Amino acid sequence: GTTSMRVGGGFLVCSMLQTLFFRGGLAAKTPLLAFAPSPSLSSRHALSTFKHNPLPSAQPRPLSPPSSSSRVSLIAASAKRGFHASGTAGRGKSLGGKGVAAGVLVGGLGAGAWWIGSQGTSLYTAHSEQAETHTIGHTNILPGGMVTNEHFFKVPLDHSDPSKGTITVFARELVSAQHAAAMKNGGHAPPTLLFLQGGPGFPAGRPQSPNGGWIQRALQDYRVVLLDQRGTGRSSPVTHETLAREENAQRQADMLSHFRADSIVKDCEKIREEFLGKKQKWTVLGQSFGGFCVCTYLSMAPEGLAAALLTGGLPPIDDGCTADKVYDATYERMAVRTQRFYERYPQHIDTVRDIVSYLDKNPTPLPGGGTLTARRFLQLGLALGSGAGFEHMHYLLERPWKEGGGGLSYEFLVRVEGESSFETNPLYAIMHESIYCSGAKEGSQWSAGRRIDPRFDYKKTLADPNGQVMMFGEHTFEWMYEDYASLRGLKDAAHFIAGKKDWGKLYDAEALKKSTVPSAAAVYYDDVYVEHDLSVKTAALTGSGKGGSKMKIWVTNEYQHSGLRDDGYRILDRLLGMIRGTHQVPS
Repeated sequence: GTTSMRVGGGFLVCSMLQTLFFRGGLAAKTPLLAFAPSPSLSSRHALSTFKHNPLPSAQPRPLSPPSSSSRVSLIAASAKRGFHASGTAGRGKSLGGKGVAAGVLVGGLGAGAWWIGSQGTSLYTAHSEQAETHTIGHTNILPGGMVTNEHFFKVPLDHSDPSKGTITVFARELVSAQHAAAMKNGGHAPPTLLFLQGGPGFPAGRPQSPNGGWIQRALQDYRVVLLDQRGTGRSSPVTHETLAREENAQRQADMLSHFRADSIVKDCEKIREEFLGKKQKWTVLGQSFGGFCVCTYLSMAPEGLAAALLTGGLPPIDDGCTADKVYDATYERMAVRTQRFYERYPQHIDTVRDIVSYLDKNPTPLPGGGTLTARRFLQLGLALGSGAGFEHMHYLLERPWKEGGGGLSYEFLVRVEGESSFETNPLYAIMHESIYCSGAKEGSQWSAGRRIDPRFDYKKTLADPNGQVMMFGEHTFEWMYEDYASLRGLKDAAHFIAGKKDWGKLYDAEALKKSTVPSAAAVYYDDVYVEHDLSVKTAALTGSGKGGSKMKIWVTNEYQHSGLRDDGYRILDRLLGMIRGTHQVPS
């Protein structure tokens, strides 16, 4: 029968289960459900139960206490007074067991708690013999009832040589209240969607509620996994401080070479197998650089994918380093974009000229220790590539000067400093050009600096009284390791990366051509970061071979690169409809 007690009675249930198990009266697959009204002292710290390890025979035996790496599964659903949770140590589709059918705790669940194995449907299921590779963090319920579960995975730094050690990769699992409630009642888990963030060098977003954007649409059909790609967020973060622990710049560069899309995809495959099992597939959604990773996934491990969705993230896939052609195109896009900004806000033609002219003569210390030079100021143009970028830039430039004159105001300097992510996310600066190197026999060699369009020479522009100063987009330069304080110590490592000539392949044109994975992509016609023409070429190749599943492409100028953030519900709904045949795009 089912045993149910409250708080202190919960401890009695565990004692009963323990006694039954050790006396042979409890089957190895008995499920245990827990209900915690609140994250109180009793529910977080008071109780340690016992862990079930699969035994070679049916004879039960005493079990050792759990370690911090114990892997359990967790179902959480909103409830009137808190959340329900159940855990398993094995994979399966239906609740089952002998003897005690289920133990149900209401409160009385402590920080050391872990669960007896069951065959229950769960948000996460994994083999306990692989316990050292995965730990479970906190479970929380956000406004709107969305359940979040934290997962930490140990993966090799170098997948080709595990002896080099491991790093941690963090993933946040999201489940709607409706799906969690259904699963608690014995229903199947929904399919899984993995989200890959843009970058390189940025963690996944931190959701605040399920109401709005692409997450709202995704949770209707899927449980969602938000991955902090290696080196970002809570995944063994790469910062100027952690890089300083390496012995020298060459060691820094050697380590950084393992933080590209090929390693990210291998991480994803390890995580997928632990989440779902080797035979279960997931759908992947990639935004910007995340879409680049999706193309690597389709090249290297398509067997893990049920479907592939890309937004603003189709890269050129030619062998070698394609950075030069990318920057030739994006300089042209940024020139047009800057002119459009000036057309909307003509007063800022002079504002930008005045600031650049001042900084050219007066490089200004920033509050955080870097230097605001004219060239660094022009990197603010990165913001123009988003849907609200013009307005964002307009308000930033409204009041740059000190009252009464005398230079740029402290408020303006603080705001300008906050616009940049290069210092807090050095992977974005150091590894950016390397994302265009696939099987290259040459390095990128500071491509953005080598290929700079003459229109972006601000000194020549200032010499023309009618010249309009062009602003940079997603371009990284050698001089950044002088102007950005926290990058200064990484200059030599950045040189090694820029000169590296033996990059592995990120994309396999033949594999993409033969792809049978249903795929759809949103390509933004005016994208200043990911060139439209190069994206269309990659889309045309993918799945074009005999028996392949041709990628469906939606080309639009309704959005800038930030489309998924600006109108995510509609964009994801459209892409899902494209792979399912309910949206006839292309017509």
